[in-house]
Amino acid sequence: ARKKTAGSGKLSRDIAARLMALQMGKCPVCRVELSKTGYHLDHIAPLSRGGAHDDYNIQLLCPTCNQQKHAKHPVDFMQSRGYLL
Repeated sequence: ARKKTAGSGKLSRDIAARLMALQMGKCPVCRVELSKTGYHLDHIAPLSRGGAHDDYNIQLLCPTCNQQKHAKHPVDFMQSRGYLL
């Protein structure tokens, strides 16, 4: 239901491969190698907070960081990790 209200966005078939290259194979939060931990596709701005289901709103996170982020606002999550003022 959230995807329907997030617009008609659609992810590209190669989104994971493109993000893996752009992120140099690392989780942008903890910098762990995603080839070792696996990865989850994460909506940067969660659908529940009005984020779009589209390529520009997706990143790869390691499973641990994605589970900790859950539906938090990206700034709030990064501040909780000590990365932003």
